[in-house]
Amino acid sequence: MRARLAVLALLSLCAPLVTAAPLQPFSAEYRIFVNKIPTAIKATLLLEPVAGKDRYHMLFEAHSWMLNNREESWFHWNQCAPRTERYEHEFNGFGKHRYYHTDFDWDKPGVISESEDGVEAFPIPDDALDELSMLLRARCVFASGDKEYDATSVYGDDLRHHHFVVVDRETIDTPMGQLDTLVVEKKRGKDKDEKRRTLFWVAPKVGYMVVKARHIESALLHGELIMREYNGPLPE
Repeated sequence: MRARLAVLALLSLCAPLVTAAPLQPFSAEYRIFVNKIPTAIKATLLLEPVAGKDRYHMLFEAHSWMLNNREESWFHWNQCAPRTERYEHEFNGFGKHRYYHTDFDWDKPGVISESEDGVEAFPIPDDALDELSMLLRARCVFASGDKEYDATSVYGDDLRHHHFVVVDRETIDTPMGQLDTLVVEKKRGKDKDEKRRTLFWVAPKVGYMVVKARHIESALLHGELIMREYNGPLPE
């Protein structure tokens, strides 16, 4: 059960941080480890342009014999301000199946979200993001010298509030060679379990992409997501 929690937490970390300039297509592959032991789970992250000005499709998929987790986002990109058109998340594994298909309407603004429980419609803040593109604006924040970033995302019938803080810098090995990274921690509220921590390493020279992530569930259990392959713009 706890190992499953560590794996699921890592599956939510792999959205990239990208620049304000027009986005460049890329693909990356990751491997998941639990307590430093490699698992059968491989994850793929893909960004590609679609028809229309400044429109993109992002896909994150993790799969193995025991699970399949797929997230997709279709959005407009305008100077570090992603505007989601549609977001889908579907998970099959550990005896469970769940999905959310969410359409965004920016005239209201609001969303219509369909799941196995039915359909929900509700208003959202003007700066709301989806779970997959949530970190897209963070590069602009961190590049300006700010060390903290707040975001609101829509997931199913819920609005989630997130707080990220740069806590360190570290040079690590990646498929592109050694890269300087920012170590960013996802902070939790004071009423949350203080032993649980989520960190990820983002590389400024590769569009602030996540090259490594770690979720600490307890002193005895942690999971890591590590980039193994990368195809896209090379380090600046």
